[in-house]
Amino acid sequence: MNIQNYYQYNNWLAAGAQPTPEQIAALKEKGFEAVVNISPVSTRNSLKDEAAFVEQLKMDYIHFPVDCSNLRPVHYLAFKGIMSGLEGKKVFVHCGGNIKSSNLLHMYHVLEKGEDEAESLATLKKIQNPEEKWFRYFKEMGMQGIGN
Repeated sequence: MNIQNYYQYNNWLAAGAQPTPEQIAALKEKGFEAVVNISPVSTRNSLKDEAAFVEQLKMDYIHFPVDCSNLRPVHYLAFKGIMSGLEGKKVFVHCGGNIKSSNLLHMYHVLEKGEDEAESLATLKKIQNPEEKWFRYFKEMGMQGIGN
């Protein structure tokens, strides 16, 4: 997939940066059934009318903007609910650069899917190196918050 910072976690889940309309169409061709966008509309590379484009392709679209400068428990809890609601579907999660999305997916894999935190962190670091605020958030939400 030609999406910036694209990472395929398994057969049913991938994440990346903001896709173009052509890249969303390619996701559909690859069997993706849902797109979760956690970028605020003010993000510099946001795609105008992304919801309409995704839904026109008969895919589910969920927009849940997360401000990572003000992380609160509700952000992860709502994300967990979104992912739970999409269980059984092939899902692509994105934000502007796959920073927030990969951090939230790291949490989801550890807290909900029982993945070892160190192994999940190694995967996360293949995508990006989280800022310290994320490790504080991981701890706040019940993880060990292991770092480097």
